[in-house]
Amino acid sequence: MHAAQDAINTQAGPPQPEDLPSHKRPAVIWAGIAFFSMCAMLLAMTVWIVWSSHTVRLREAGATTENMARALASQAYMELEIADVMLEDLAEHVRNEGNNDHTGERLESHLVQLSRRFVEIAGVFIFDSEGDWLATSAGTGQEGNNADRDYFIYHKTHKQLGSRISAPVLSKTSGQWVLPVSRRVESADGSFAGVVLVTLALASFERIYDSLNLGNTGTAFFALDDGTLIYRRPFQSKLIGMDISSGALLRAYREKGPVGTAMMTAKVDEIERLYSYRHLERFPVIVAAGLSREDIFAEWRRLSVQIVLASLVAGAALLYLFSKLMRQLAARDRIEASLRLASAELRQANADLAARASQDGLTGLANRRCFDETLAHELNRAQRGGHEVSLIMMDVDFFKKFNDQYGHVAGDHCLQAVAGAVARSVGRAQDLAARYGGEEFAVILPGTGTAGALDVAEAIRAAVAALQIPHAASATGAVTISLGVATLRPGQDQHANSSELIRQADALLYQSKNSGRNRVSSHAPAP
Repeated sequence: MHAAQDAINTQAGPPQPEDLPSHKRPAVIWAGIAFFSMCAMLLAMTVWIVWSSHTVRLREAGATTENMARALASQAYMELEIADVMLEDLAEHVRNEGNNDHTGERLESHLVQLSRRFVEIAGVFIFDSEGDWLATSAGTGQEGNNADRDYFIYHKTHKQLGSRISAPVLSKTSGQWVLPVSRRVESADGSFAGVVLVTLALASFERIYDSLNLGNTGTAFFALDDGTLIYRRPFQSKLIGMDISSGALLRAYREKGPVGTAMMTAKVDEIERLYSYRHLERFPVIVAAGLSREDIFAEWRRLSVQIVLASLVAGAALLYLFSKLMRQLAARDRIEASLRLASAELRQANADLAARASQDGLTGLANRRCFDETLAHELNRAQRGGHEVSLIMMDVDFFKKFNDQYGHVAGDHCLQAVAGAVARSVGRAQDLAARYGGEEFAVILPGTGTAGALDVAEAIRAAVAALQIPHAASATGAVTISLGVATLRPGQDQHANSSELIRQADALLYQSKNSGRNRVSSHAPAP
């Protein structure tokens, strides 16, 4: 066999179909077809997996940006709604009570309470028609004039009564960036009477924007729908108020509607991102969140490279296996005879091994493992077939004293002689004589009742006694054995198992020992 294998290994290359016997050529051709089919399937599967994972990753990123845009829209809407309600309430108070110092003094404590109630509010102001501060949430003693502010000029020159959101400014009171939300106040005759103003701290927007997981180069922002940038993450103060109306996102909003998701290139930093945007229902504000293409597909690229490499390795393995198969087909004819011979030898070796695995090495009887398996099998057969099974358990009397006096070698010879007597006394092929352990032996008697088992047990006892092996520590002066016989009767012992049968036989064995040894005990009287 080794020579045949060496011949296989030293071939110059895989044989061609025409080099093989005619009856082998179809197998080689079909193997080639199968090989190229598997390669094509592997290539198609690789392409499909890579493309599908790309689509799935893009879809997951779209869902992520949509959720972020929805959260930003909810936060912005809530803050603007609070400001709008406060302005409407203040404008109504001023309209009814007049825009004068007395009204300002009366409302000032109210403004302080409003600003304390909502952490998003940076300040609340009431201006008269000249832009002077009549009341402010900063408390008494505050003076100033906001006539130069864009929102004041707008309300002074426009009769729009609704709330107006202006570009962020640096607060004159705190020096922080704030978002002005203002409203025109008119006197009873409809003339301009001043402005009420609520400023929202940009820091309140910053908290939620910083909580978003935007990757390394993602962004989020909100802006007026005329393109005035209000806030952008990462925050840069120089970008506040920037005009992004010509950017891709504002164009998409004007063309496709108030809600959308698309891959776009940002005007601010020229990075391509997947953006999701939403326009607020009641306010001229648009919010957006975007993840960069690089961040979205970084993990996908790594996995795709691994998949492609794995496919290449698999393809190389297939090629190697195909070449190996061709060599094996060419060599098979030369080694078939050797394999048949080796197979026959192996079957014989397995049979010998199986026999040895079930045989006790010292006595030649069945070993404990074979005994347990046979007893369980015969009990199952007895329950199904309705026949009896008997078990004889036996033990060499005073064997420890025999070993102590004559030595372990003599003890082994004694056990071998006893085992021979047991084997000779068991006549049927279906009966099993086994060494149970140490100096203890057992015999399984399928289809045998108590009377028959007692006959066999007595024959074994007599055969051992007839050996006349000297044993000075025994009352008889020779080696004897004690035996216990138990029988399973189908119908009466429905739940009996091998453990129970062994326990009964062992108990009867000890009854024999306690009764003087060299005798047989059973549940039935001896014949």
